[in-house]
Amino acid sequence: MPKNLLIITQRVDEQDDLLGFFVDWIREFSLHFEKVFVITLAKGKYQLPNNVFVYSLGKESNNSTIARIYNFYKYLFQLVPKSSNIFAHMSPIFVIASWPITRFYRKKIILWYLHRSVTGRLKLAERLVYKIATAAKESLRLNSDKIMEVGHGINVDKFTTIPDKRYEDLKILTVGRISPIKDLVTYIETGKILQARQLPFHMEIVGRPIMSGDHEYLKRLTTLVTKYQLEQWVQFTGFVPYSKIEEKYASANVLINLAPTGGIDKTVLEAMATGCITFVCNQAFRKYFGDYADQLIFTHGRAEDLANKLEKYHSKSIEEKRAMAEFLQAQAHTHSIPVVIDKIINLFS
Repeated sequence: MPKNLLIITQRVDEQDDLLGFFVDWIREFSLHFEKVFVITLAKGKYQLPNNVFVYSLGKESNNSTIARIYNFYKYLFQLVPKSSNIFAHMSPIFVIASWPITRFYRKKIILWYLHRSVTGRLKLAERLVYKIATAAKESLRLNSDKIMEVGHGINVDKFTTIPDKRYEDLKILTVGRISPIKDLVTYIETGKILQARQLPFHMEIVGRPIMSGDHEYLKRLTTLVTKYQLEQWVQFTGFVPYSKIEEKYASANVLINLAPTGGIDKTVLEAMATGCITFVCNQAFRKYFGDYADQLIFTHGRAEDLANKLEKYHSKSIEEKRAMAEFLQAQAHTHSIPVVIDKIINLFS
């Protein structure tokens, strides 16, 4: 049988701000298999090699749920027999729905998953899959011998800009969904402290609200910026397609991620790869920050602590800042796509 891989994912779209990176993963998989079949809930714009075949369930055309289910099983019956193994990306429901067919044809399923919540679907999927690949053990709170830590899989060629990076002023960035778990209130409150201390800085918020509660949170944030009179220092950029996000990293020299301890956020690694100095409150990054960990990890929800660390960083020489940036960039390269995809493929063995 030809060595083919079937991938099941939510979206194939290079412009998507949340899942655009996965097109790079598919390209890398295509280097290791004769053919790569991709069943996706929806598709957008992408360029992929000739040995990659994308089958959309049709969500991008707003077809019915019944039509999507019909398409899903139609493609499964066509593609599972032709495939050596199955890789399901981020959706336990895909594992559960496809398991009767993959089981019948004796195909191994590996699920890629990282999320703080442990759902009933995830627990059931864990029983059905061969392995679960994840960025770091902290990315999953599920207790299972099937969980394998493989790294995050970032395109380090896309995110490499240290030679052009300037570190004089604080050009601060945060990237991701506008959501309460991102704790952007602390981000804005940090800006208030920096402004009061008369430090030279600019803060940018890249991302958009997605869930219903996120929109109310965005209103709260914009009101807070107005209350603190920070309009000159804090910018809401909104949606930036994944194909353009490296430009934002390249224009910044500091990235702040305020999510609590848990999985490793991909945006932090992308920023590290571009030479940004990354400040986080997630203790999972301690092993990647080396001797700089205490300088870069702040207490969750404590704007004063974050502002103090930013001020101390700002006082360093350009040479010291570049040394930090180069160290962080080297750490990010351990999460490169080729390294991670090779580990996932080896799991099938």
